[in-house]
Amino acid sequence: MAPVDQNSILEAVFGILFRGGWVLAPLFALGWFGWFLMIERYGYYFMLKGSRINGLGGFWKTLQKSGEEAAFKKLERRRFGYFYALASDIRNHKDQGPVAVRNAMEATRHRISVNLSKGLKTISTCAAIAPLLGLLGTVSGMVHTFKSIQLFGFGNPVLMADGISEALLTTQAGLLVAFPLMLAYNFLASKVEKVEEIAWSEALKYESYVFANKSEEK
Repeated sequence: MAPVDQNSILEAVFGILFRGGWVLAPLFALGWFGWFLMIERYGYYFMLKGSRINGLGGFWKTLQKSGEEAAFKKLERRRFGYFYALASDIRNHKDQGPVAVRNAMEATRHRISVNLSKGLKTISTCAAIAPLLGLLGTVSGMVHTFKSIQLFGFGNPVLMADGISEALLTTQAGLLVAFPLMLAYNFLASKVEKVEEIAWSEALKYESYVFANKSEEK
């Protein structure tokens, strides 16, 4: 297998950038920035999701069989999980009563929700701006084409092709940036909402379990 010539790849990339005009440079930067944020958000999502996948089933079984201490030891392996944070609030504030527990849970829920959605609006903005930049490049390419026609008439198709190529490349680039980015954003947003719902419902279930046991002890 012949080695890949990195210089030729770079030349091809820069050739496309030059043919597409100045709009391709911000489009290229916008795409990289959007995907950088997307990958970082996916990492944070999977960190919070971990306890739901690997810990919750074992948590409830261990809680019934061996008690609270053993159950929390299982959760500590996934200590950054959403449910772990809420369950820790219940455990730490249960002696202060239900109101203190619910206030702590609401504060944790708000904090994690803010952290989860921190970059999502920026990602959706990047996906929305990309086709607009592509449209701007289309207009710029057509202006370039009409200037060539004005100066040289229809006798030089090469000069006309440069402007048309610029218009089509930027339109294509805008759609190529926006389409996968928006799909990934919608998928992540739905998954984040699902994790929040499951973690909160399981935490409420644990809260009921804790205070039911406390009332029985009394």
